[in-house]
Amino acid sequence: MSYSFFLDIYFMDNIMKRITVAMSVFAALMSFGSVAAQECSGLSGCEAKVCQIEKQIELAKQHNNSNKEAGLQKALAEVKDHCTVDGLKDDLQDDIDNVMDDLAEHQDDLAEAIQDEELDKVEKYKQKIAEDKQELEELKAELQKLYTQST
Repeated sequence: MSYSFFLDIYFMDNIMKRITVAMSVFAALMSFGSVAAQECSGLSGCEAKVCQIEKQIELAKQHNNSNKEAGLQKALAEVKDHCTVDGLKDDLQDDIDNVMDDLAEHQDDLAEAIQDEELDKVEKYKQKIAEDKQELEELKAELQKLYTQST
């Protein structure tokens, strides 16, 4: 066996270790994100927004990311000073309007792709339309939650 064979095995083993570590870190981050989302899921409005930012600050601290932490601290102060339910409703309505515009555009693109018999684009636009509809439902549900909370 040649020396290069052992080098290849060494480097391959090293790469596999790095991939394993990266996957573990990714899994930990994803689980933290879902835990944070679960802890804030019972909240709505400004309280939910504050909770989500605080969770992101905790994550930034855990990863010694002082720049991100500083930015999040500033965002948290802004939310605490200026967040209102009416402001959130307006923001959500703007988001809904934007998604509805995207949906209409994607539906037009789908019709054109069908007319031009471009099957790859047909599937692409069907997927985008499904994503738009899902996002629209989520935004509408959040807006409804704010309306029921404020009454």
